[in-house]
Amino acid sequence: MNISTMAPHAGGNNQNLHGAASRQRLRWTNELHERFVDAVTQLGGPDRATPKGVLRVMGVQGLTIYHVKSHLQKYRLAKYLPDSSAEGTKENKESDDVLSKLDNSSGMQITEALKLQMEVQKRLHEQLEARFNGNCN
Repeated sequence: MNISTMAPHAGGNNQNLHGAASRQRLRWTNELHERFVDAVTQLGGPDRATPKGVLRVMGVQGLTIYHVKSHLQKYRLAKYLPDSSAEGTKENKESDDVLSKLDNSSGMQITEALKLQMEVQKRLHEQLEARFNGNCN
């Protein structure tokens, strides 16, 4: 399989934000996602798999580490957070409820890691918005 069968998206002017055309947005097809899940399973599951390992096991020409990192991050979060169409406080409460049900030893580590990750993502998003808004003016 190569990148031409993976349905890449033109995501606007990605080169300004990322600095490289190789980080072009990618739509994960069902076939590609199945290969991803198979690779993650072969590597011991979402918590043990690394983006570099998944990329190597998948063996898809044109797929980059950036595609795999992002998809693995979303895949890991989906494993721990429920599907919720609600917004605001209800969504936060449901996420906290799920995280609090995990066993105390590894659950606490996972909870803290996810909270830290969400905070970092929030800050990065704010920085990108500030940079984007500064360039538009």
